[in-house]
Amino acid sequence: MPLTIQDVLPRSLAAKNGIKPGDKLLSINGHDIRDFIDLQFYGSDVRLDCELETADGTRRSIGITRRDKTALGIEPESYRFDSCVNNCVFCFIDQMPPTLRETLYMKDDDYLYSFVFGNYISLTNLSDADFDRILEQRLTPLYVSIHATNPDLRQKLMRYPMQFDLMQKLRKLSAAGIQLHCQLVLVPGWNDGGELKRSLSDLLSPDLEVLSIGIVPVGLTRYRNKLTSLRTFTKAEAQQIIQLADSARQNFGTDIIYCADELFILADTHIPEADYYNDYPQIENGIGMVRLMLENWKDKRRTFLKELKKKNKPLLMVSGVSAAEYVDSIAAEITKKADCCPASVQPVVNEFMGKSVTVSGLLTFADIKAQVFPGLDEIVALPANIFNHDGITLDGFSQLEIKEYWQRDILIIDPLFDDWEWF
Repeated sequence: MPLTIQDVLPRSLAAKNGIKPGDKLLSINGHDIRDFIDLQFYGSDVRLDCELETADGTRRSIGITRRDKTALGIEPESYRFDSCVNNCVFCFIDQMPPTLRETLYMKDDDYLYSFVFGNYISLTNLSDADFDRILEQRLTPLYVSIHATNPDLRQKLMRYPMQFDLMQKLRKLSAAGIQLHCQLVLVPGWNDGGELKRSLSDLLSPDLEVLSIGIVPVGLTRYRNKLTSLRTFTKAEAQQIIQLADSARQNFGTDIIYCADELFILADTHIPEADYYNDYPQIENGIGMVRLMLENWKDKRRTFLKELKKKNKPLLMVSGVSAAEYVDSIAAEITKKADCCPASVQPVVNEFMGKSVTVSGLLTFADIKAQVFPGLDEIVALPANIFNHDGITLDGFSQLEIKEYWQRDILIIDPLFDDWEWF
């Protein structure tokens, strides 16, 4: 499908050459333009010979010469991502309640989103032409959901309808210089133990361009009626996974294998120091978030304490269950260094999703208000990741509505303690 132009920036090269919203950009320099990546990739040349189709179906050719890297000025219509063709036994979307925002049920598995946003993809829905495009346009790095390198087990876990040679695809990408961030979502009794050893060994093969490997425990909610029977890991099993990962690090002489924070917390094991995580390549996967929060707190605490002292009120910090111990260490330091503003922590149990869901990013305001009862003068500090980009919780409450509900100052703190905002 050609790219439809949604808007043209005033006084831009596109506007000066008569390109209008509603026009379709068919090609640039002979290359078909299908989406925003094609526009960026092929539209970066100095000379652009463009083929367009106007809203009334008229075709025309335009030659544009760019000077001084001037922006073309075309804003494309919203991109329609490729959907997932898998039916994973552990799919989190399949185990969500039916009353949430529509966008939360969208199963994207799009390689462009992987390249641009770091979304994890399975590769199973890619055509040969898609792979060729990845190589031609050097869309690197990509983020790939591996789960198991054993082909039969991977198909059993992900339930895709075709035979798929994952390792062959990874080798093809790697041979062309496409680098890979990989994740392994582990399910007890499925892809842990010996299968995890096999997966790590395969991914650490010298003919693969793997930048990082994240090991994440399966997440299960209470909405699993009629779904495959699965369970969460025990403390002993979490300890075994960490030991296995550490052994692979030592045996292969690598530091690119990382266990999720949840595994260390479940294993009742100390969160590793910052050097374990290198430059935090899998932070969006929940790997290293606790350590980075503690490191950022060290850097930000003077500014934060100074700002808090101006309010001269106690602070109640809301947390998910998993990180509560570490948030509590920050609260203790606040209390010690800002004696006018003692801080305390209230962990919130996730009754909405299920008690096994312990991260703050999946808390609803319904659970928070049912468990958090701030004192008369207390400021309530909420983790920012309970809100989406529009400032709305999973169950539809805005930041201003929460402030109005409690009739007090609300402090929204980035979960990595990189920033905060008052309401």
